[in-house]
Amino acid sequence: MFITVSYGADCHEIVNVQCRVLSLTAHLKRKCQCRPEDCVDLLDESGTLMNLSQVESPGSELARKYLQERQHYILIRVVRGENSEPTCYESLLENLEEHHPELAERLQKLSAHPPLKDGTGKTSTQRKFGQAKEPHLGSPAKLRSTQQTKKVLSSPAGPDT
Repeated sequence: MFITVSYGADCHEIVNVQCRVLSLTAHLKRKCQCRPEDCVDLLDESGTLMNLSQVESPGSELARKYLQERQHYILIRVVRGENSEPTCYESLLENLEEHHPELAERLQKLSAHPPLKDGTGKTSTQRKFGQAKEPHLGSPAKLRSTQQTKKVLSSPAGPDT
């Protein structure tokens, strides 16, 4: 009894579902290098959220009760909104839009207000959790003005000309 979970840069993990929900999610967090306090869940190929993060007794409930063996799932992070902010769901599989556009769309619909992407292609929440591969350098306009400033400062005549 196993499932396949996709995450990261096209990584796949075959996982036995004959275990407790808590053990399964802890294992997946370690594999995808999430923080222990992060909340993760799974999205099936049809776009259905498995709601493992909502299981009342994850330490005693078996994962096979919620997951169908031999199925393929996408690992997602659940970001619970503070106060009245909505819960957001973000894929832990890089480039979900390219590999599974219908699932990316479904994940956006599940999030009441999906996080906005910036010039890096990463959401603000992904940057917050350190998922971006490159440091955030700002908008293209800011980059352009910084490059122009360097050019002016390094010119032989100096910045006043």
